[in-house]
Amino acid sequence: MIQKLFNRIILILILFPIACIAAVPSWNIVPSESSLTFTATQNGAPVTGKFTNFSGEINFDPNQLSASNVKIIVNISSLSDSYNQLSDTLKTPDWFNVKVFPQAIFQSSNFTKTGDKTFQAKGNLTIRDKTLPVTLTFTQEEYSPAKAVMKGSAVIKRTAFGVGQGEWSDTKAVKDDVQVDFTVTGIKK
Repeated sequence: MIQKLFNRIILILILFPIACIAAVPSWNIVPSESSLTFTATQNGAPVTGKFTNFSGEINFDPNQLSASNVKIIVNISSLSDSYNQLSDTLKTPDWFNVKVFPQAIFQSSNFTKTGDKTFQAKGNLTIRDKTLPVTLTFTQEEYSPAKAVMKGSAVIKRTAFGVGQGEWSDTKAVKDDVQVDFTVTGIKK
């Protein structure tokens, strides 16, 4: 009798921490409150554009970073700019080649807290046929049981992904570094 009671207590003590860990919440991206922009440098001047269509699977909890993960899929053909001349050029084979490579994908399950409400996500970014490690830094602007807002950025080397080929592979006219900025608003699923 005492042995059975002892076994039950041991089982409860073993399972209690597992039961107390809640599942990492999943979030739906709110497109009207989210943005994905980039800034490149051409002939010494900033050139900006944005991607208007992206989706993802976001499972994130700032208190359970080891169980958090994200997969963001960007529709490259949704690229736009103020004049549409830049976006038309960037969709061509020398740049993003959207007919062959219609998506860019970022995936991460490696999150680190770097400050009170700041984080890093180390993951892999695929553009064209190249997959390379990228680190995003982001700030938790809002986080409640129903809604989360994260703002962040990363700098990528465009030539490492084959963006800008032929005469554009030279980084004198169009610099190699491209700043990517994002705001992602999510509502809990």
